[in-house]
Amino acid sequence: MASIVGLNKAGYDQVGHDIAMQVVAMRPVALDAESVPQEIKDQEFRVAVEKTKEELIGKAVDAALKKAGINPAHVDTEEHMASNMGKGWITEEQVNQARQIKEQVAAEKAAQLSEQQINQIANGRLNKYFQENTLMEQEYIMEAKVKVKDFIAKADKDLKCTGFKRLELGA
Repeated sequence: MASIVGLNKAGYDQVGHDIAMQVVAMRPVALDAESVPQEIKDQEFRVAVEKTKEELIGKAVDAALKKAGINPAHVDTEEHMASNMGKGWITEEQVNQARQIKEQVAAEKAAQLSEQQINQIANGRLNKYFQENTLMEQEYIMEAKVKVKDFIAKADKDLKCTGFKRLELGA
């Protein structure tokens, strides 16, 4: 693996070396959030929306199952239900009740989901994606709780990373 990093000033070879190591280790997809291609932003947002909906519905279903006295872990999949019935952990009546609760509560919760709430949560997930996957927002590997952009600013407040390229043999 190798990487090359562009800086806007000369004479900061060690900073450049350290940032290049960051690029190799952490595999950022772009320099910053503005540099991420729009199609990736759109795809990540769609994934975040779907994940948010699934989680909100799942929480509602789990709460309803618990209220009915059914352990949600015992009825999470059809295979699990069959296995747990065989072990005597749940009855066929509880399995049928769980299926009904899951179907009914999921439909009700899906109908009640607030588009605004979903978008807020999804935007938060997208921001987390940028923090983890853009070079300037990543946590610096050599110093915990310091972002790469802050590490660069510590060396010189006017120093900027202008770009990077990461290469990997066989990739």
